Amino acid sequence: MQNYQALCIVGKSKIQSVLEEVLKAHFIHVKIVQNTDDGLKEFENSRYDFVIIDADSPFAKEIELIEKIKSASLLIPVIIISEPDANFLAQIMELGIEGYVRKPIESENLKNQIIKVVKKHKIISQSYHNSALLKEYKDAIDRSAIVSKTDPNGIITYINEEFVKISQYQPHELLGKPHNVIRHPDMPSSVFKSMWETIKDKKPWQGIVKNRKKDGSTYCVQAYISPILNEKGEIEEYIAIRHDITELENYRENLEQKLRESTDEIIKTQKEVIYTMGTISEKRSKETGLHVKRVASYSYMLARLYGLDEKEARLIEQASPMHDIGKIAIPDSVLQKPGPLDEKEWEIIKTHSSIGYEMLKHSKRELFQAAAIIAHEHHEHWDGNGYPRNLKGDEIHIYGRITAIADVFDALGHDRVYKKAWPIEKIIDFFKKQRAKQFDPDLTDIFLKHIHQFELTRQNLSDNDSGLLLAQNF
Repeated sequence: MQNYQALCIVGKSKIQSVLEEVLKAHFIHVKIVQNTDDGLKEFENSRYDFVIIDADSPFAKEIELIEKIKSASLLIPVIIISEPDANFLAQIMELGIEGYVRKPIESENLKNQIIKVVKKHKIISQSYHNSALLKEYKDAIDRSAIVSKTDPNGIITYINEEFVKISQYQPHELLGKPHNVIRHPDMPSSVFKSMWETIKDKKPWQGIVKNRKKDGSTYCVQAYISPILNEKGEIEEYIAIRHDITELENYRENLEQKLRESTDEIIKTQKEVIYTMGTISEKRSKETGLHVKRVASYSYMLARLYGLDEKEARLIEQASPMHDIGKIAIPDSVLQKPGPLDEKEWEIIKTHSSIGYEMLKHSKRELFQAAAIIAHEHHEHWDGNGYPRNLKGDEIHIYGRITAIADVFDALGHDRVYKKAWPIEKIIDFFKKQRAKQFDPDLTDIFLKHIHQFELTRQNLSDNDSGLLLAQNF
């Protein structure tokens, strides 16, 4: 990253010195401007590879700048520093920011965020650079051709020097024989069956074929096989033109591995942003950030026990931390009230489900769509007496039904501003009584059958030092 440039918009923030210290360790040039207007001009007039924005309400200029950055290149990472604001958070998540730090700022947390994003950006940039090199390499390889001809029965009648060179066979060892001589045992017979049926039908066939040299080693070719027809429209012979892509295939496999690693980093970053968003509302509710981690773990476990596949269970696990994101818009006087809520306050608190849904529903990303469903429906009841829409039974999405059990189980088992933690016996009794009332009866039966597993997870992710250590691997 030493050759790259960073742009930082910080206003009159006290964190300017912290940002300069961290950024100059990773970028050869760091430009710091005092407002978003200057930031827009700088970005339009110069090339920057990394941007940090200290955002202030009403955020319109910041959104415009992020849009310009992402339209210029999706590879330019953006870190946002701001006070939590529901609409702004929804917009920047949709735009695809790479990092978020909420105010008030902890210098060490800010440093860690920057270093983490810089490292991930380096991996991703290198992968895209490798992709460009891959294309150039393929173009170079395509200049060499390996040619052979066969009769209508597939017997080799002609080979060129490149064929001899790559296969290591002499012409007399190949002419008059089928291509089985060089067939690699790893190639499925179905590929050759499809190939033969296609060309016999007087249609060209193309694909990647793995062959075996005379010494037993492997080479790969991109093959194009075309039937040659005589004046009567009959197949006279077949001609195969191949390009050696052995190194390309090896390079592709290595590149795919690097891209998989990069994709894992991107997904991890997205999960971290979602988790950060989820913990904001929990902290405002005076609840531990481990609540969202426990809910995520319970939701994953219950989804798998219910029979959902690994992919969908992981989706619920990753989306469930956003279940109470709408609480960001609830006043502290209501959210942190130590005693029971009155009727007016209860109506206010119930709006968080719809607020969270409105924040997330516009995203086209699968993860945020799942989070929107969970935020909207995790307070619906099986008997129709929940909120915000009084959905009943299977009208409630399975994501909402699963997260509802996970959320309530964790809430009952831990201290809240308005109550003390319940013992496990009282929690079990509550779920038995609420089966087919508040909760899906089938899910409740599964949950209670495996209650010891959920209790063990709750203990492992408890609000103490050992639990916190385990949670860091979430």
